[in-house]
Amino acid sequence: MDDRPRNVILLESTDDKILINYHGINVSIERNFEALLDFFLKDSTQSIQTADTIFNIGHINHANFNYLMGMAGKNKSFPNQLSDSLLGEGNLWIQNLRQELLKRHLSIRNDNYSVFQNYGWLVETFLFKMSTPIGQERSLRRLSFMVEAYQASLRYLAYIQMASLLMLTDKPKPGIVNEFIHMQGDQYLRFDYTSLLLIVTEALGKKGFIEEIFDFTRELQNTESILFSSALFLDAKRQELLANKISQDDSLEIVLDEYLTALVHWLRRVSFLGKYSLASVKEITLKFGLGTPENYIHLYGELHGFYEEIDPKEGESVQNHSNRDNEIQDDYNRMALNGFYTFNKSVLLFKGTDVPTAMDQIKNGGSFLSLSPFLIDQSVYAEKLTQTPEIYYYTGYDKTKSQYSYSQYKNELVFGESKKIISNKHLSVSGQNIKQPPLDELYEQLEIILSPLKA
Repeated sequence: MDDRPRNVILLESTDDKILINYHGINVSIERNFEALLDFFLKDSTQSIQTADTIFNIGHINHANFNYLMGMAGKNKSFPNQLSDSLLGEGNLWIQNLRQELLKRHLSIRNDNYSVFQNYGWLVETFLFKMSTPIGQERSLRRLSFMVEAYQASLRYLAYIQMASLLMLTDKPKPGIVNEFIHMQGDQYLRFDYTSLLLIVTEALGKKGFIEEIFDFTRELQNTESILFSSALFLDAKRQELLANKISQDDSLEIVLDEYLTALVHWLRRVSFLGKYSLASVKEITLKFGLGTPENYIHLYGELHGFYEEIDPKEGESVQNHSNRDNEIQDDYNRMALNGFYTFNKSVLLFKGTDVPTAMDQIKNGGSFLSLSPFLIDQSVYAEKLTQTPEIYYYTGYDKTKSQYSYSQYKNELVFGESKKIISNKHLSVSGQNIKQPPLDELYEQLEIILSPLKA
């Protein structure tokens, strides 16, 4: 019985051929998805390896084939096209982002935070950290802020597309979607969100909520584009940081400058996010009387700006309200909608930059998208009557425990020899949540919503 591993190692990819290594033998096959799939089927091969990453054959299709082949066809070094535009210290990178947002006819105040909040709450927190004194030091921690700004934006795009997928009546079920749902432990830190984004976008076509994502992924699939090269570089350096392969020495200076430059190029390409706004709907109540129309009172919080300040000495979060725990603080607003309502206990993405105006337009179909259960506001399930919105993002499902997992939006990356960051927070959601009973309702919703996508 042949018990040798069935992994295929992708060595090289040219315009017309793929060079692979199988059991120590180099084999050349035609460069197209059908030829690769035929090779796999004939030999019962289950996966293909490129560099340090192994891809299950069930998670490869026409959508991400060129991207994966391009990973082997090119090195993951800093794009040559950006070599004459290196960004270093100072705020020039912020000015670049502001200029791109202005091109999209967005109104930007004359402060950095106004720029950052256009990228959504998942991303803006790391952009803000990059601009703090601790984030401007030429250190691995600054690099960690930058790699998470990239990862957060990629994850955000993938979650938007996954939420759009849930809205389809006849839902396609790509293999990578099932793998995404069943992530366990810290697998989410290294999950292939790029392939998830490409494959789900291919399944959606132009039916996704954000139309610009379709064209963005087409550019990302183009192995000759600067966006493609930048993505390879950004991801490769993040993986190196996770594996403790980047040293705090003189070579870090150029790494920081190159990463910032590639990151800014990437962020400029996703600046279309600034045309959309986020809100958390905490509660919807019905109010009407005899002979009066139905009014749905929405208690909602706008998800932009900062509810906390940053300690300039440490770069850590501190409350901006003195004795806040002893105060009644409510960062939610109320709005009555005549005859219409959104989704209760959901994080919603609206078309338009003004949430009240966007909510007033919900009677026009397709004006908003629920990003829950991939993004949730933990505060709506808290025991406190009033609380600041606190966003968590989906990180997996443990089938053996029947437990879903989430991580807080501002969690920092654990890298190198660090074992734990005390300020990082995680959330587990089970069928019975003794310490936070309202989460029982979230668990029931997760079971209903995600069951059609589970294998």
